[in-house]
Amino acid sequence: MTPPDLTRVRKGYETAITKVRARMSDDQIVDVLERYKHGGMHRDEAMELLDVDYLGVIYELVSLYDIQEPPPDPAEEARQAEMLRLLLSGEEVPVELRQPISWRIRH
Repeated sequence: MTPPDLTRVRKGYETAITKVRARMSDDQIVDVLERYKHGGMHRDEAMELLDVDYLGVIYELVSLYDIQEPPPDPAEEARQAEMLRLLLSGEEVPVELRQPISWRIRH
């Protein structure tokens, strides 16, 4: 992994980011940020693991380490498009389209 370009850090975040980098390796920081950004970790948990008090530090770290958004889920995109089509045409949206597939309880 290439270390981040610390010259890109916005003013006011230097101290907090330096403290995080003193406690954790870049790989550990990236792991937490990727799990947070990709939905596997709540922001409060990420803040606790990184030991930061301000959410802006996480946003700055995401930018600094260039953490990318996960690719869109084609099935979810299709569900949203169909739901929007039904809503705009005034039709009733079936129950199975009202919430993301990932939210449904599996038995």
